[in-house]
Amino acid sequence: MSAVAAQEEARGAAEREGARGGLSRLFEAALARQPGALALLDQEGREAWSGRPRIAWSLRAAEPMVARLAAFFAGLDLPRGACVAVMLPGGAEICLTILALERAGLVPAMIPAATGPAETARAVEATQAVAIVTQAMIGDLRPAEAARDIAMAYFGLRFVLAFGPGIPDGVIELDRVLVADDQARLRARAEEGAEDAPALPESGGGVEIDSGIVTLARGEGPLRAVFRPGASWLAATAHFLSVARIAPDERILSLVAPDDLAGLVTGPFAALAASVAYEAHGLFDGPALAASLARERPVRLVAPAFLEERLAAARLPSCVTGIVLVHQAPTRFKRRVALDRPVIDVLSLGEWALLAASRIDPSRVSFPLEPAPTGAGLLSLRCDEAGRIMVEGPAARTRLVDRAGGEPRCPPSRSTGYVAERFAGLMIAVS
Repeated sequence: MSAVAAQEEARGAAEREGARGGLSRLFEAALARQPGALALLDQEGREAWSGRPRIAWSLRAAEPMVARLAAFFAGLDLPRGACVAVMLPGGAEICLTILALERAGLVPAMIPAATGPAETARAVEATQAVAIVTQAMIGDLRPAEAARDIAMAYFGLRFVLAFGPGIPDGVIELDRVLVADDQARLRARAEEGAEDAPALPESGGGVEIDSGIVTLARGEGPLRAVFRPGASWLAATAHFLSVARIAPDERILSLVAPDDLAGLVTGPFAALAASVAYEAHGLFDGPALAASLARERPVRLVAPAFLEERLAAARLPSCVTGIVLVHQAPTRFKRRVALDRPVIDVLSLGEWALLAASRIDPSRVSFPLEPAPTGAGLLSLRCDEAGRIMVEGPAARTRLVDRAGGEPRCPPSRSTGYVAERFAGLMIAVS
């Protein structure tokens, strides 16, 4: 699929589906087109830090895993539309979990995998999560144990579920769900008319809730949970693809954690919309990255902007067709050592918006400030006289979540809380 076609498909899905189950429908559309295509690829050597084997998943292989997880989540009898915290490192599990939760009528609430216990507790409370999906071990961390302890003190957290070996007592083991056909068992109970049998989600997008994903906005003041509808995720992904133009034979290799707007859009969602493989590196490992880049298949490397100098100094193999650098506001755009590959710069304005631009001068980041919308009308930004950045458009639809009910709907425009320093029509810094 061409980049233009991928952008139009993501945009069309956003327009057709509104906020109802759009991500699952993208997955199902990709499955219908190329069921045998490689979809998810785990990091080499991840057994050392996660205890989990490395697996390469085709769309055909991933579908029953999503269905089994969705059936299991539906069987927990949680309120439809409830938030379920997802605290997983980059890998296939986080993608399968997001899709399964949406299919089950639940809303994923993303928490960075390396979050400490105290901040995790605050995040669970901010998102109003009723369950948490995590992993037994991530290097020296034991997030499943930490989540269990949080649940003992916070009664709103009803279930703790985890992937991996060595699941502690009091935590539900999700690996058994992947290997046992729980969906068939639950469907049999439903057909028998069992009173406690859950209503199973239908494959093909039977979700009829305001689906989307919750992420955490950091900054001054209390932690804020931000809900972005499915249509807005699709629009943000289409905006990114309109600039990045991922080729059909490329794969996306991301060093950015898929737990916020930037990580999800530039990684798994872009891969899903463009029908290319997605490889996530949960923990940075130089030899593992070098081994992955040594493969002959063309790769688009997604990396945090602070790695730019190292990438410029490295001898990247010819299979690296381009680099996507993710900048996190606040930031200042200084002159750089020129990279020898095409560069797409992505500016993350917190959880409010994501701006993508092709780098014209190899040594300079240049985000234009213009009144015309970018990405075929998907995102528009403007600055007031003080330089405060406002965003609007389908790719910027969000609402806050809090115990008082939050914002009842997504406002048409929003202040990002950031101020742009401008010179000759370009942003030179964001504070």
